[in-house]
Amino acid sequence: MADGLAVLDGKVVAVTGAASGIGRATALLAARSGARGLVLADVAADALADAAAEVAAAGGQAETVTGSVTDVATAGAIVTRAVDRFGSLDAAVNAAGTMGEAAEFTDYRDDTFRQVIDVNVGGVFHCLRAELRQMYEQGAGCIVNIASASVFGVHAELGPYVASKAAVVTMTKVAAKEAGRRGVRVNAVCPGLTDTAMLRESMQVRPATSDIAAAIPLGRVARPEEIAQAIAWLWSDAASFTNGAVLVVDGGRSG
Repeated sequence: MADGLAVLDGKVVAVTGAASGIGRATALLAARSGARGLVLADVAADALADAAAEVAAAGGQAETVTGSVTDVATAGAIVTRAVDRFGSLDAAVNAAGTMGEAAEFTDYRDDTFRQVIDVNVGGVFHCLRAELRQMYEQGAGCIVNIASASVFGVHAELGPYVASKAAVVTMTKVAAKEAGRRGVRVNAVCPGLTDTAMLRESMQVRPATSDIAAAIPLGRVARPEEIAQAIAWLWSDAASFTNGAVLVVDGGRSG
């Protein structure tokens, strides 16, 4: 039942951004690692249904919530579905995000800026607040927010994205101080370049990105499953004294 270090026996898990990339890999790992119930959320309905089917094939029981995390109602629905269907919410990862466009500040469009902030900051805030309220009632739980290693090794032309992920880091640290007294842990994972659709799209827009693996000491980009392992470890009892941590998983690039 366990996969590597990730042991989630009996836990109820919520995953945003579950239709693809890191979110999907984390949902699948949770199912393989003993989670007794999962709530998967994403704005992409068809891909979300495919992810739920994959989780079911791995032995997990999955409920889905289709909607954007920019909508407060979506965050509430995720928590309500977990409690109504499985009786609790023990672990959550707020993985939904967007990179926006690649442009210098002087050329950046207002509508894209608002979208990046709404999804990456507002979406994490909405979900984090709803998750914390439920976990406070239970007196236990663990939340992982997905930030980015770009916060520690900034890139030109991604100003709003980097700023939004820096906000996720600071929200995580504040929440950890508030939540720790109530038996709830909050941590962040900062992935480096990871082989996802978002990265592949970025490589098409910015061809120089295709050469960036050469700057990573391990010589390659991450697989989504490797980021999922870090998330699942933070959820597990093995990380029971880890709170307010910012775990950079980038192959050593920002070190």
